[in-house]
Order: sequence, then structure tokens, then C-alpha cells
Amino acid sequence: MLQSFLQQLIPAMEQGVMLTVPLGILLAIILNLKDKGHIETFKKTLKWGLFVSLFVAAAKTGTRQAVSREVFESMAIVLDILSTVVLLTILLRVRVWTPKVQRAFKFGVGGLSLGLFLYHGLEIWLMPVTIFQSGEGHYFTLEMLVKMLGYVFGLMLGFLSGFLVYKAAAALRHRRLIFVFTVQLLATLFQQSIFFLQVLMARQLFGTLGLLSFMAPFIDYQSWVIFIIFLVTLLVPITLFLQPKPLCPAGANPAQYRKLLAQAIHKRRWGKGLLAMLLMLIVFSSAGSWYANRKPELVPAVPVQVEAGFVAIPLEQIEDGHLHRYAYRAADGTTVRVIIIKKGGSSYGVGLDACEVCGPTGYYEKDGQVICKLCNVMMNKATIGMPGGCNPVPVESSIENGQIRISADVLEKEKVRFR
Repeated sequence: MLQSFLQQLIPAMEQGVMLTVPLGILLAIILNLKDKGHIETFKKTLKWGLFVSLFVAAAKTGTRQAVSREVFESMAIVLDILSTVVLLTILLRVRVWTPKVQRAFKFGVGGLSLGLFLYHGLEIWLMPVTIFQSGEGHYFTLEMLVKMLGYVFGLMLGFLSGFLVYKAAAALRHRRLIFVFTVQLLATLFQQSIFFLQVLMARQLFGTLGLLSFMAPFIDYQSWVIFIIFLVTLLVPITLFLQPKPLCPAGANPAQYRKLLAQAIHKRRWGKGLLAMLLMLIVFSSAGSWYANRKPELVPAVPVQVEAGFVAIPLEQIEDGHLHRYAYRAADGTTVRVIIIKKGGSSYGVGLDACEVCGPTGYYEKDGQVICKLCNVMMNKATIGMPGGCNPVPVESSIENGQIRISADVLEKEKVRFR
């Protein structure tokens, strides 16, 4: 039960943190500006982000092919990048804010707020959908309740973190505030860029094989990116603690100065609260994630031999509806893994034990579900053998004489994925 709770809490918490932390710092910046129109822009775009992400999540759930999740989130990333360039250019280089600069800044505020909400919002709203889909009609169970509680509690932690970041950032002086905002945006764009490049590679818009060796470490360790976000967020309380005491204003009496010092001490408490929250988040994302995502070892692949140019697997071996893994040894010694599962009736899913997005990390079966070992995405069994997303790379096959037959030439072409 605890594992199921943490499996929902941690991703909801991390998505909430990546959404609310940069927005909290941005809100602290615009509240210090004279033009209050930026606040209205901020509020309006958050509302639009909420509604649009909910609509897309609903469309994605109701009609799977109507909305491409990867394309939608990639568009949000492009909007984030453009908005980040505009905001940082203005905040770091512009000294005189003309009406044209004010309009550009509003575009940056609106674009960044909208882009972040569209990107992370879609992920957040699809989580409960996945929870209910995993129930397969059994919705009123203790397991389902535990998962939903984990999701809700994770969102609460994420949004509370954003609130604490806002309160602590609002106590910073302007230069320090711009510094932590800049570093935070760069960390956020780094995380989004990894996903964006994965999408381009999956759609073969770049040379997939050429980029694979470069991107492999980032893909394999992308779960560690959240710790970069935590580390950068840690700059907020540290910068607040290092901020010198306010000077005594000219003409102020001792009582007024003591009041000013008391206010500064009170503001530092937000930094202490944020520091405590970050420590808790780090524990959840490290020890909690390790416990939640303990995966069974992959079932050893059954070696297969080539006869007359084909690999043949008897159907009787896979009639149980469970995941079966086979290993073909290529001419150069590379082991090419193939998975097969009976989907129902006379339909079988045949694919590589690898996908376009996560590479050859493999899949395992848990509670009747096929799950990617790297990203924990649960496969829709009916779509195994079809391209797209984190689905296993399809393998061309045929059924003859009670056997699934796969050409050795096809497997030889796919061996590059397992090197």
C-alpha cells in the first residue's frame, strides 16, 4: 500500500514543484513592478492554462488519437523558450522600460505562465486518469483510494512549495531576485529540452542514431533532473539568509528601526519554512522514489534459433496472456530482445524490448500490466505492436502453422537499438 501511495505522490509532487516554483518567483517579481497590468496578465494566462490543459486532457482521454501528447507539450516548451528569452533579455539588459518594452514583458509573463501550465498541467490532469484506467472497472477499492490520496497529497506538497518560494522570494532585493529567477528558468528549460529532444528523436526529425549516444546519459538519468530543480530552488532561502540587514533610514528613530529589523527577521522565517520543505521533498524524491519504484528483475530472455531465415515461436508458449521475452543473437554478437504477449482472441502484440523514447531498458509485467522499466509508463496492452509514445518498437511478424514467425533480416536491422 505504501508503495502505491508513493508511486502517485512523488510524480504529482514533482510536477507541482516544476510548475509552481518558477511561477512563484515570477509573481514575486511582477508584484514589485509599478505597472500592475502584469498581474492581470499573469492571472488571465493561468486561467487559460488551467482550462486548456483540462480540455486537452479530456480530449486525450476520450479520443486517444485526437491529441498528440508529445506535440502538445513540445509546443508548450517552444512557448516557454521564447518567453524566457524575452523576460531574461528585459530583466538583465533593459534599463529604461518604454511602452514597447512593457508590452514585450507582458508577452513574456503571459507566455511563460501559459507554457508552464500547459506543459505540467497536462501531466498533472492525466495522472488520475491513469489511476482509474489501472483499476479496470474496480474503482471503489482500498488500492484505488490509496493511490488517489497519494496523488492529492503530492499536489498539495507541490503547490505549498510554490507558495513558500513566492513568500521567500518576495523578501529578496531586486538583484538577488532576478539572479534566482534566471537560474531557475535555465534549470527548467534544461529539463524541458531533454523531453523536446526525445520527441524529435522519436519522430526521426533528427538523426536518431547520431543523437542516441549523446542523449543516452540524459535519458537514462532524467529522473535526477528534479534534484537540479531542488538545488536551484535552494538558492532562494540561501540568498535570503545571506541578504544583509536593512540599513537604518535617515531620520528614523530607534523604535522605527527595530520594527524594520523585526520585519526582516519575520521574512527570513519564510526561508526557513522553504528550506524545511525542500529537505522533505528531497527525501521523498530520493528514498521515497527508491522504495516506490523498486522493480522486479527482467525475466531472462529465452534464446531462439534461426531456421530458413526466420525465428519461430510456438503460439502455445504465449497463450497464457503474460509477457514473454525472447533473445536473438545477431551476426555481430548483439543480443536483440523481442517481447510477445497475447492481447486477446487471435491477436498478439509483437515488439522489441525497447522503445523510441527510453531505448533498450525493457519492459516488465506487474499485476497483469506491461510497464516500461525506465519511465514507469503503463502500456495499453491493446496497443502493443503499434508505434508511438513509449510503446515497444513494433516488429513485423506473421502467424503460420501455429507459430509466430519473424524474419531474421528484420532483427538484424534492429540490432543497433541494443548496442
